[in-house]
Amino acid sequence: MRPHVKRVLQIVIGSLLAVGLVLTALGALLPRRWHVEKSIMINAPPSAIHALVDDLRQWPRWAQWNQAALSPRNELKGTSSGPGASLTWYASGKDETDVTSGVVTIVRSDPALGVWFENRTRGGDPSQASITYVPRPGVTEVVWQDSGKLPPIVGGLFLDLFQQRLAEHMSGGLERLKNHVELAGRAENTPPGEPR
Repeated sequence: MRPHVKRVLQIVIGSLLAVGLVLTALGALLPRRWHVEKSIMINAPPSAIHALVDDLRQWPRWAQWNQAALSPRNELKGTSSGPGASLTWYASGKDETDVTSGVVTIVRSDPALGVWFENRTRGGDPSQASITYVPRPGVTEVVWQDSGKLPPIVGGLFLDLFQQRLAEHMSGGLERLKNHVELAGRAENTPPGEPR
């Protein structure tokens, strides 16, 4: 190998290693904790909302992440609602070997106040989340918040992107929840024989 080619390779490899070290140090120093909160007004009492939020069998209808792309498979163990209820999901991306999984577990449930739960993906640290109900004149404000800590190094570098995607997911989920609850409410209040 010619000396100048060897020198160029050394410079390229050294530069790549230096960039890698800088990114690693930066990722280790950046914050990794996230907190995302979204809310929506739903024209229904907390009890009607709670029927969907507290029952993990209903979550695929409104809360599950990117169903169209991931086609998740869900498993319920034991009861589907109330403290201790747990839903395990498995999803694959474009590549069949690219399988991810997670567990949602309800830790507290109150029909008037909301549901508190833990999310754990791929056996990582759980995030702490809640969907709470705040009665307002004629409507209920539903507040979904989620917080946790991303893995070291990579988590710090992608915190903003992660929070943005999570916020979009939560907003979409709340919109679907609103549609299901309000549609069910209209169906219940429509007299027999009238169009719904």
